[in-house]
Amino acid sequence: KNIIYLQPIGEFSNLQKNEIKLTQEYLKIYFQLETKILPTLSNSIFPKSVRRIKDEHEQILAGYVLDSILIKRKPKDAVVLMGITEKDLFPRPEWNYVFGLASYEDGVGVTSIYRFSNGSLTESNFNKSLIRLMKIGSHEIGHMFGISHCLNANCVMNGTNSLTETDYHLARACSLCQIKLNSSIHYNNKKRLLELKNFFENQHLNTELTLANQD
Repeated sequence: KNIIYLQPIGEFSNLQKNEIKLTQEYLKIYFQLETKILPTLSNSIFPKSVRRIKDEHEQILAGYVLDSILIKRKPKDAVVLMGITEKDLFPRPEWNYVFGLASYEDGVGVTSIYRFSNGSLTESNFNKSLIRLMKIGSHEIGHMFGISHCLNANCVMNGTNSLTETDYHLARACSLCQIKLNSSIHYNNKKRLLELKNFFENQHLNTELTLANQD
């Protein structure tokens, strides 16, 4: 089991499809593991019983995605299966929304891109939404490799409860979390860093590029 799979669920615009493709490329570099995108599933997979209308838009019960979709579809060679939906998510009736949900024991998680672009992805907010998806995705998958929330430095493994906190945290793992990751996944640190620099440069993610150049 050494492949990360992404499972798109929903109806995605071309920009959203590109966002998922770039996230796949990033996660492949970040974890130095083969990362593949599975064929997109339709929103029809969600029954009416797990849908609700909140603040004039539809939301999906996050736990259903894990238990009734992802766990049953996880490939045998998957170390992680991460669902990505364009629908907003909620974890239980009394909650307004959640960015995502994961079962670390089962190695499955789901992330919604809805809130990363205020429900409408455009060229102008594309990079902001992309880096949010990169951070949330690498954070949740990091947990699946046994890395807990970081209290050591500004790090992608810091806990986050809002987009403001997500934006403040860096996409990079701090030195301690990098050591933890490398103990779980044996990779060439120099190769990983050079590939991260190239990715940040190509996508004009200047803050992350500057920090990568300091390593």
